[in-house]
Amino acid sequence: MGEKRIMAAFEEFKKHEDERVSARCAEMDARLDALSIDFDEELYPHMLTAIAGRRWVIGHGLRLAVMKCAESTELRQAFANVVSAGIAKGMSEGLKYGVEHGKAGLELTAVEAYDPEADNKYVAALHNLKDLSHSLIDELEQLKDAPLDVIMASLYLENDTGEDAPQSIRDLRLSSSQLKIPVYPEVCNPRNPWACKDEILLGDAIAANITRAEKKKKSRVVCRTYGVGSAHHARSDGIPVSLPTVAPQGL
Repeated sequence: MGEKRIMAAFEEFKKHEDERVSARCAEMDARLDALSIDFDEELYPHMLTAIAGRRWVIGHGLRLAVMKCAESTELRQAFANVVSAGIAKGMSEGLKYGVEHGKAGLELTAVEAYDPEADNKYVAALHNLKDLSHSLIDELEQLKDAPLDVIMASLYLENDTGEDAPQSIRDLRLSSSQLKIPVYPEVCNPRNPWACKDEILLGDAIAANITRAEKKKKSRVVCRTYGVGSAHHARSDGIPVSLPTVAPQGL
């Protein structure tokens, strides 16, 4: 009788522990499912947007910023002053060399084209160019947390006359709906780990993540209805596991 009681108590304890562990695992599975769905609905869209924005800034934005700075009349004038002062400096140095090694008794002061202050004027022009304040830089600094569409609009070029603009200008003119992100292979090439196999539109990538989140939600309902564990349906919900690789390698 004593042995049977011990076995019965052990079985009861084992059943209780199995139920407790199963309940804990189910709770953890539910939390992981919710986290996975939250990633697809919230995290991945932000990650993809950040990747697309960074690619645009490096591939287009910096070039547009330089071109827009070049449209500044103040910058053009400061650069022209440096060029003019440099030419005058070279001419004065050439005259000085010619007089010193030419006819005896000829003074540099007698040469009308010679400017004794040419060197100082050249240095001053360089300093003026260096210290020139660029309003565009200040504007972009203020827009560092603004949406990408606002930053794109701030880099509009004056010579961008629509369809009559040069092709090089039109190629740089993009809207956020045209932004693309890279799609990386599931197995990276160790010799070129950043090589992507394709590019897709940002909007399509975000939509794919939202669609996957909806499929996961439906899969959770089905699995709970039929008692299938999330460890199983996470691999059998018909959603490619490789889809998130659109994002992580780009950060």
